[in-house]
Amino acid sequence: MSFIEKNLSTNEKVIKIAKLHWWIYVKSILVLALALLLLKDSPGVGAFLLICALIGLIVTFLGRRTSEFGITNKRVIFKTGLFSTKMVELQLNKAEGMQISQGFLGRIFNFGSIRITSGSVIENFSPIANPFGFKKQVNDAVETSFTTFQQPSTTI
Repeated sequence: MSFIEKNLSTNEKVIKIAKLHWWIYVKSILVLALALLLLKDSPGVGAFLLICALIGLIVTFLGRRTSEFGITNKRVIFKTGLFSTKMVELQLNKAEGMQISQGFLGRIFNFGSIRITSGSVIENFSPIANPFGFKKQVNDAVETSFTTFQQPSTTI
């Protein structure tokens, strides 16, 4: 059971769960490739880079496994971290702004950064897989929450 599912309130249901994009592994994979190339000609440097790449892959793997981004019928929840946990929660009825940034490679591989603002709180999360799909789900959840809470108008 995920962190988000464990922390749902009464009558709260998960609409969408998102993950970090696989792109976060690219830097460590490139260092690993360079290390393997250098092992033959420069074993000391190659071994050092190999250790750095393996540590980077492990840290990235743990970071990806312990990060959750969810939309429920009541709020948006961002949780990162294993030993030190950071959680950002945005109530749908208090949602102010969500900004998406997507560079050239992000457009090709469908990942980007999401920046959420609510009051004086500004949080950035990157790289989120399918950020525009995530934003659409947030907007749909906000729309649904407002129509659910609106009272029917009465005419006199």
